[in-house]
Amino acid sequence: MNYSKKVVAEMNLAYAIGTFDGPDAKSFLIGVEKQGPIRRFALDGEPMETVAEGPGGVMTITQVPGRDDQFMATCEFFSPNYGGDTAHIRTYTRAADGSWSSTKLCDLPYVHRFGLLKGADGGLWVIACTIKGACREIKNDWQTPGAVWVARLDEAAETYGDDNQLQLSCLAAAQVQNHGFWFAPDRSYALVSTAGGVFRYVPPATADGEWDVACLIVNPTSDICVGDFDGDGVEEILTMSKFHGDTLQVWHATENADEYKCVWTDPEKRNFLHAIWSGELGGEPCAVVGNRKDGRDLLRVSYVDGDYAIEQIDHDFGPANCWVIDDEGTQRIIAANRETNQVALYTVES
Repeated sequence: MNYSKKVVAEMNLAYAIGTFDGPDAKSFLIGVEKQGPIRRFALDGEPMETVAEGPGGVMTITQVPGRDDQFMATCEFFSPNYGGDTAHIRTYTRAADGSWSSTKLCDLPYVHRFGLLKGADGGLWVIACTIKGACREIKNDWQTPGAVWVARLDEAAETYGDDNQLQLSCLAAAQVQNHGFWFAPDRSYALVSTAGGVFRYVPPATADGEWDVACLIVNPTSDICVGDFDGDGVEEILTMSKFHGDTLQVWHATENADEYKCVWTDPEKRNFLHAIWSGELGGEPCAVVGNRKDGRDLLRVSYVDGDYAIEQIDHDFGPANCWVIDDEGTQRIIAANRETNQVALYTVES
């Protein structure tokens, strides 16, 4: 495939990406890792507005299902190294006049990834992952593991605030290096990846039901995505391992329920793998991935002639996250190139 690149903004430590289909336009949002704003862009990259000037520390952005005026984002997660004690989840709501307000959904120190899932009864659930539980004044301290937290969201998100926070329950404790998160397009389940492997979380069918949790892969895993890359009708799981690691692998379901085996390992080591997305690009199932050290590449992983292949999209810009958007038939890859403080769009010209 061919790609044309356009740098749409300079944002210090650009990090989180979220799509936002508003009442005025379809768009995307970018948040930064340290102090700084959340900004909104049109699908062609044209700057639209600044949603919030700060405080930053944004690891995840996700639109609230059924709302064209609201999204949620993590806030004040400035670093897993003694920089996430005040981290929390905030709700951002757009008024009819175009102004934005924000309220605190819940305090959750070291919250890194989160999402909104739907139960069989249509109920909305928050599932939030803390990368660790606490941190001493020691870099790369993993002594206190993270956890997976959940709560049913029965009220409008903007009704919660500092003095009326959503009450979360700990669903899974002792989740060491709890880093990766992916949810199904229909929000029926999420995958969470940790030093212990990849776990599937299915929300209850009713408000008082139980979560279904299963371990699919036993292998230290940093990030994951899902797709039917080989076209056999069964979705595979693409993983990055170990934590902030250097190895790409694809895992295929076996004949046993909820069991996966590794069917491909990238022979090349890629330092600090991090950015990850899966879906269709140019009509072909694939994943887009990126790493933040050494080559600092943006890559496309696809299945070609019976094997997996990697195509370089860009080099030496260091994406932290990436996503693909469709603008009336024109596909673009969004890359938050953290290592070079750049927000870039790559238009696909297949």
